[in-house]
Amino acid sequence: MNHAHSKLNFINTTPTYLSVAVRHVLFGVMLLPLTSPLANAELIMDTQYTALSESDEMSKTAAIDATKTDTIDTAASLETQTLLTDDSMSNIATSDDLSTDTPSVINTKNTPDDDPAKQTRQALTKPAVATDKQTAKQQSLAKLAQNYQVKPNVHARCQGVWTQPKNANQIGHNAQSFAGIKAEADYGYWDAHEYAELAGNVIIEQNGQTVMADKATFNTRTGEATVQGEVQFSDGMNAGENGIGLIGVAQSISYGNQNGLATAQDVAFASTAINAHGYAGSMQKVSDTHYQMDEVMFTTCPPTERKWHLDAQRIDIDSQTGRAIAKNSTLRIKDVPVLYLPYFNFPIDSRRSSGFLLPSVGFGSSDGLEVSTPYYFNLAPNYDATITPTIFTNRNPMISGEFRYLTKNFGAGSLSGSYLPSDRKYNNQDRSRLRYEHQWQAKNIKNLTGYAQYQYVSDADYLGDFDSLGLENRSLNLPRRIGLNYHNDHVAADFRFETFQRLDGTKSDGSLITDKDRPYARLPQLSINYRLPKSWLGLNSKLQITGVHNSAYFKKSIKDASEPEKSGGRMYNQLSASYPMLRPWGYITPKLSLTHLYASYDEDSLNDQNLDKKDGSYSIFAPQFSVDAGLFFEKAGSPFKGKQSGSYQVLSPRLKYTYTPYKDQSRLPNFETIVSNISYDQLLSDSWFLGYDRIQDLHAITPAINYRYIDEQGRTRFDGSIAEQILLDELRVGINHSELFSGRSSGTAWQASIQPKESLWIDTAGALTTNYDINAITAQIRYQPDEQRLFNIGVIERKENKATNQQALSAYTASAILPISSRWRLVGQAQYDYKHERLLDSLIGVNYEDCCYGLSVYARRYRDGLNPHTNADTTIMAELRLNGISNGGRLNRLLSDKVMGYDSVQNAWQKAY
Repeated sequence: MNHAHSKLNFINTTPTYLSVAVRHVLFGVMLLPLTSPLANAELIMDTQYTALSESDEMSKTAAIDATKTDTIDTAASLETQTLLTDDSMSNIATSDDLSTDTPSVINTKNTPDDDPAKQTRQALTKPAVATDKQTAKQQSLAKLAQNYQVKPNVHARCQGVWTQPKNANQIGHNAQSFAGIKAEADYGYWDAHEYAELAGNVIIEQNGQTVMADKATFNTRTGEATVQGEVQFSDGMNAGENGIGLIGVAQSISYGNQNGLATAQDVAFASTAINAHGYAGSMQKVSDTHYQMDEVMFTTCPPTERKWHLDAQRIDIDSQTGRAIAKNSTLRIKDVPVLYLPYFNFPIDSRRSSGFLLPSVGFGSSDGLEVSTPYYFNLAPNYDATITPTIFTNRNPMISGEFRYLTKNFGAGSLSGSYLPSDRKYNNQDRSRLRYEHQWQAKNIKNLTGYAQYQYVSDADYLGDFDSLGLENRSLNLPRRIGLNYHNDHVAADFRFETFQRLDGTKSDGSLITDKDRPYARLPQLSINYRLPKSWLGLNSKLQITGVHNSAYFKKSIKDASEPEKSGGRMYNQLSASYPMLRPWGYITPKLSLTHLYASYDEDSLNDQNLDKKDGSYSIFAPQFSVDAGLFFEKAGSPFKGKQSGSYQVLSPRLKYTYTPYKDQSRLPNFETIVSNISYDQLLSDSWFLGYDRIQDLHAITPAINYRYIDEQGRTRFDGSIAEQILLDELRVGINHSELFSGRSSGTAWQASIQPKESLWIDTAGALTTNYDINAITAQIRYQPDEQRLFNIGVIERKENKATNQQALSAYTASAILPISSRWRLVGQAQYDYKHERLLDSLIGVNYEDCCYGLSVYARRYRDGLNPHTNADTTIMAELRLNGISNGGRLNRLLSDKVMGYDSVQNAWQKAY
């Protein structure tokens, strides 16, 4: 909607442009005294120049029969000039023969001997046949529709496109200009006092903008100007060019010199940029910043099939405030009214102003009908608010609000909340939510930022109940944090305080989550990753010294006696030195590290575990040494077709050795560390722990190999890797007295990406246990035959691994986006648990899209990821998007998260006009 109103605003500036063109170009008012006759001006024609004589037989006019020419220009001259040609000497009179009362008529085409200008004026001033407003609207829109180019393909998404008028910008090449403004007409008339006109095929042009009409008149005394008779205007911009691509027709446009008042009647307009058009019974420029339109219609549909349009009794546009007010607006599908707004305040630019925003309507199988009507408060340039009342068919009304602010020195943020009293579907309990976020950027310290976040919900079911499509990131532990962040080329640091709101829920096995399963609060935590500049201490340019620091006080109260409390402090430091050596044939990187870990329990934990202070603190040092080496073998040509110009293969064997001695850590608390899942990248890392509560006792050698094939176009057709970590000593340090692996291997992992054809991709990754049983496998095939069709099919097989907190899952996945015509397409997505024979998530829907509107109808059935053993939720939704007013939608957000490759397909679908 905003685009459309910006175009209406542009149309209202047309009378101003027109008056300037008439005043400056046609009559030279800025240079000639108002009492001067037109004979004192230089009349420039293509082939002949003639001065006017008072002795002509016509009473107060003189006809000048010139050879055919299309262009006149009244560029003014303060000196009296007589311009002669050899063929017209006998017909020329000097300027001394001219009276200041002598009217002038200029005819630029061969005509009969009688007064052609008089005939033209009489024809143009005949009373128009009286027609009602509807007829005038139809006539203007029909005239405008001549600029709608119908596509030859009857199945196209849009039947056609708006184009610039064919005769726009077709002013004669020999036209003279004044201040960049050109004009031409069949006839010109001046009465030597105050009235002047152009008549017949009038064209006025400046900077590509054009106004065409049957007649243009000007009063030199009052400054009033009028164009009338099938007026057409254009900004000369086609679709795809910078600009709005404005074209239009009107019965007349009048400009009054007093206060810049301008009026246009029966205006039909269109935009080639957004393929939209509309109509206004009248447009009035009240002042330089205030415009009024009456009897307004707007739509993005083609003129041959207006499936929807907006009608408004009046629209007031204020360019100073950047807002427009529509009164008595009605949204019509075909000609059936479906939504009425007696007052609608909307923006016409990026500025904000108070008023109602577009309402939203939704329907779910469990929640029924839901209608929200937001109201926006523009409280100040740097803060605003939105209040949104929402009504449900099966709940009490809800009130929601959001407050946003922007400060000069202290950053920006938002505070939002909702409240629903006595929810009829939740045992008449009050439901509420509160969320606060703040961001800050230091002005005097580069790269220093601050942040804060607070969340609260009244119950664990709130997010699920009021997120009918399951789009929100649901969690049983809502973070509340405040902190500072700093980074540069050598340091990345974060300092924070963080706690959580802990909500009730169940674990994957169906048991209740207890206090011991909750995350620790960090009060506070400091994390620093740094790299010493090479200029320090004259270090060798290849030597790299890096470090890690992480310290925190962790607090977790145990109120359900699920285990003794284990809160306290921890400090972790690691300093590393590495020396990479890279050659064309390979590389080798030795690395030496020293790690220190300190941890201690607080008083509450010491008392809960019956420990004294000495027994409740621990300090551990451990060195680490590693060598990472690899070779590059390159071969030209394809593996299937022999040598092929431009294509090549690369084989990269790799070997990594790591040694960290064992240090007893069985009594150390674990505040945040978990064990990583098995993957190719993890097998080549120095530790299996994600966190800083343990020092890995790893003595292993990891052979790996990577193979890549790159075709002649530089496209990687195959990229595959496989690795196995061979343990030289068994791992003894685990989490909570548990060992990571047994035997001499931590397993095998691989990953591969294949593109055998332009439209086909195959991705797979997986891992085997130490006994070479399946630990996890994922595989997906993606087929995209063109930019609008997409098919995915995959499989996930994961075995339970308590050491890595990996949950078992056996599922097939599939998704498809299939256009069945240029306007209709089917979308679907599913994840099926073949072990438990149940759908985990499924969605099926249908899309309709044309240049008028988009419609989506879809159903989703899914299980709560936090409580997978509960019954599945079912939602049926419908979305209607009016192009030019609204876009996107919740279905787009959902599919973007669920379907690989959806975003590119969606962009192509929307642009397929």
